Amino acid sequence: MKANYSSSPREHPQPSRRQRKLPFRIGLLLILIGIPFPFLLASCTSAKPRDPVSVVQAANDRLSEGDLDGMMEFYSDDAVMCSPGGCFHGSQEIRDKLTSYMTLHRRIELSDLSSDGNVVTFTLKSYQGGILAENVPDGLNVVVDGRIIFDGTKALRRMECDRDPSQAFCPGN
Repeated sequence: MKANYSSSPREHPQPSRRQRKLPFRIGLLLILIGIPFPFLLASCTSAKPRDPVSVVQAANDRLSEGDLDGMMEFYSDDAVMCSPGGCFHGSQEIRDKLTSYMTLHRRIELSDLSSDGNVVTFTLKSYQGGILAENVPDGLNVVVDGRIIFDGTKALRRMECDRDPSQAFCPGN
């Protein structure tokens, strides 16, 4: 005859002290790993550049990629963009101008970038279908707090500042 072991202490053994602490240790480990994780993610994501040369380069890279929204992130709401066709005041006018420009499917190349404080000078070449469509040897952007407030050339900035010297991008302001 077999013995009934249902009441045997071995059938429902009590976990040892070490086994009882294991879930606690795993939970603690997950918490300790999880606390710094958001900070690590934040440090790995590419932050928007703040130095003037990088801001100008990043904005023009976005335009070349066809990312108008991405480019506009680098322009202040009250930015001024001047071209031989006229000056455009405010981010909405600039967006409207660039929307028509983007239909031309141009690729932008900047070279000779240098900065003097928040003023970035460069040479801009625009290509359409691999053919040089525009060469601007005296490009100039003014960047404040990581955003472009003026986009044009040295001569167009001077002309715009003669018209209204109180603008933030004019010398002395």
